[in-house]
Amino acid sequence: MRWSLILVVLAACEFPTPSEDYACRITTDCETGRVCEMGYCVIGQAASGPDASTANPPADGGADAPAPDADPFPAIAAQCVAAGYTMSPTAGGYYRPGAGTASWTNAELDCANDVTGATHLIVLSTTAEVSYMASQLGWIGLSDRITEGTFVTITGETGDQRPWASGQPDNGGGNENCAQMKTGGQLDDDQCGNAHKYVCECDGKPAL
Repeated sequence: MRWSLILVVLAACEFPTPSEDYACRITTDCETGRVCEMGYCVIGQAASGPDASTANPPADGGADAPAPDADPFPAIAAQCVAAGYTMSPTAGGYYRPGAGTASWTNAELDCANDVTGATHLIVLSTTAEVSYMASQLGWIGLSDRITEGTFVTITGETGDQRPWASGQPDNGGGNENCAQMKTGGQLDDDQCGNAHKYVCECDGKPAL
């Protein structure tokens, strides 16, 4: 008899269950005394202070969700390693020497096809990369194909290293628009259609 009475009393009570009436994205969607957790308004107190806006992120990862702060490069680097790139402790990056020789354009296409939006002909961003490339030789991601006399990197980076050899670039013959690393760690402009060795770089930056 006592259990029957308890069941009757419980049946008469209204317990909130997850439903559209309690659905939310952020705490301000809920009535006073409730907070948004896992997409539903539940009884509780909203957080206060500088982190209040992200205390209860929406369950659907919508526009009000805090932006992820994870560094995406490790995942990109893993793809590059799978594509044959190797980390150089001295140069401080991931590189892949070309399998043979190619024109500047074909070399760049070979590099760019490794990991979309992340690989390209090496750009000499540091003196360490200059030293590395001096041991490899060949095409680098630098040319004045667009505007004669204005050399730009394949990624649009500025402030890169440009150790031109004496008298270079000279646009010999009027059509030397692509840069190559020659013996001695110095750059020379050459006809882009000539075949040279080359090195690809993986740094997560797309070729322009």
